Amino acid sequence: MKLILSRHGNTFEPGDKVVWVGRRTDLPLTAEGRRQAQHLGNAVRKAGVMLSGLYCGPLQRTRQHAEIIAERIGGSPLPIVDSSLAEIDYGAWEGLSSQEIIAQFGREDLEAWERSCAWPASASWTPSEAMLAHGVTTFVKRLAQMHGRDSAVLAVTSNGVLRYFLQFAVGALMAKMGGQGGKVTTGHICILEVQHGSCRVHAWNIAPDPHCLPELLSEASRTRSTDAPSSP
Repeated sequence: MKLILSRHGNTFEPGDKVVWVGRRTDLPLTAEGRRQAQHLGNAVRKAGVMLSGLYCGPLQRTRQHAEIIAERIGGSPLPIVDSSLAEIDYGAWEGLSSQEIIAQFGREDLEAWERSCAWPASASWTPSEAMLAHGVTTFVKRLAQMHGRDSAVLAVTSNGVLRYFLQFAVGALMAKMGGQGGKVTTGHICILEVQHGSCRVHAWNIAPDPHCLPELLSEASRTRSTDAPSSP
């Protein structure tokens, strides 16, 4: 199964104060965010990718992104809301800018998260890191059982959750070596090959491109039989 992961589109307008928004801050997509969702839907349709499943987190920014994708594709499955795709609750960091977090809590925890996805001790995030990772792993295994091995599934979630798809994916080190901890830009996608609940990363944090999607998905299929993914 090919799993296309998408971060939702923009939630801040130009000139807005950009702050950390987790599951307690339910922002809608901006006009640019809606355009990003339209772009992904158009790319999937033009690439001729037939989705067997479309999933999203419960926050309106992820639901709206998935709904716009479904509208653009036409005839695709309706989005299914899955709580495993709910964003992290950023605790004491919620609603603060990065500079405010540094001023109140210091630079070390923030930089460790951004650089290597190290869970900060100072912010009281929820759920626990173990629970979040378990939810992601369970979600992937469930998809592998529900959808055929040659199917394509798209899931829309948020930046914090996306990083945990790297925790059990073969080749994840390459995605982290850039010092970005697996960060995904709004509206960008990642492509994984899933086999029996295990994953191999084929693309991470790329702009949706109808010309590249078929090749990336074909590449994932070609490596299925020659690579041996590790179990989560």
